Amino acid sequence: MSSKAQRRGSDYRRKRKHFHNNQYTRKISDKLDVDCISASAKKLCKESDLDKEVRNSNQSNGYRLINIDILLSELSQYVTCPNCNTKAVLKEKILYGLVSEFYVECYSCSTLSTFKSSAVIASGKDYEVNTRITYAMRTLGQGFCGIKHFCTAMDLPPPVSQKAYEKILRKINLASCEVADD
Repeated sequence: MSSKAQRRGSDYRRKRKHFHNNQYTRKISDKLDVDCISASAKKLCKESDLDKEVRNSNQSNGYRLINIDILLSELSQYVTCPNCNTKAVLKEKILYGLVSEFYVECYSCSTLSTFKSSAVIASGKDYEVNTRITYAMRTLGQGFCGIKHFCTAMDLPPPVSQKAYEKILRKINLASCEVADD
């Protein structure tokens, strides 16, 4: 006999552990505040409940893949010139990599207003969307050719040039080294 069995005695029988629920049997309250719950709670709650909460929130930020032809045709119906209040035309010009420049042109008063589809990163003149796709594809183990294949398959504009890609990579590497040193 082992030393534990000798201490317990011959008539001792080990108590059985009681079941205390698991992730599939726990109930989460029906109303969840999406902004305040943890990632684990989001995973555990029903997808339909989470979808309702997300749809009810008025947050429209971040990036989306959209068909630019549909967007331009729909928005052009509502665009008016701020100067003469007549109908204006919304058009797109591919600027640099995945960044587009949109312009609103009024034919009656010749007003031209422009805006870009991505913000410029504070560290220079690189656009955020080009840096994001470079970082994302490097995280996935893909390089410049992977970005080109992705853009081709998704019918996106061509990415930045090889030289610009390497410049963005150097900046990402510098930033990650700074974070690693901290």
